Amino acid sequence: MNQQNRNPENTSDSSQSGPVKLKSSQSASLDQDQEPPSPGFSILISDEQQTLRVDESRLRACVQSVLGDSCYQAGTISIAIVDDPTIHDINRQFLKHDYPTDVISFVLEDDGSKLEGELVVSSDTAIQNAQEYGWPATDELLLYVLHGCLHLVGYRDKEPADQEQMHRAELMHLRKLGVMLPKDASRWLPLPSENCGKGSPS
Repeated sequence: MNQQNRNPENTSDSSQSGPVKLKSSQSASLDQDQEPPSPGFSILISDEQQTLRVDESRLRACVQSVLGDSCYQAGTISIAIVDDPTIHDINRQFLKHDYPTDVISFVLEDDGSKLEGELVVSSDTAIQNAQEYGWPATDELLLYVLHGCLHLVGYRDKEPADQEQMHRAELMHLRKLGVMLPKDASRWLPLPSENCGKGSPS
């Protein structure tokens, strides 16, 4: 799972916007010259793929869960749901990785109280990995949004201690969202004691 950040202390992207322009969204109902309500968050979703039916309300609830536990008071989070060729191009262009991936996160603005960021997630990768781990592709895609959003609010996963914190946060939010872990929960092993019980999805 990959992150791109414009902050000087991280890998830099000189663009002022994310790699995917949102085409449409149920949540993008504000006029172009109308500011979103403040304080508060605007969550924009652009579904640009045709292989997986997406429940946008679950993705919004996931983002809201993460943001609600963060220090941020306002901002805009954009989610682009794309196919493997599209995320492959973005991964190659911005991270110099020549392969498709599951999620890439871009921090566009972060002043400590206001956050603007973009997530790009792949439905193709979600479908493939869901079969391997043994749960619905929609839950796999939800995990990508959760993981990417945790990156946006400051979580890291390069060092073992950071990975443990990331896993604990993922499990906590999955539990809050009512998502059961897949049959193969090896991504979170060893499971923290307060995890959201392992089980087969209904």
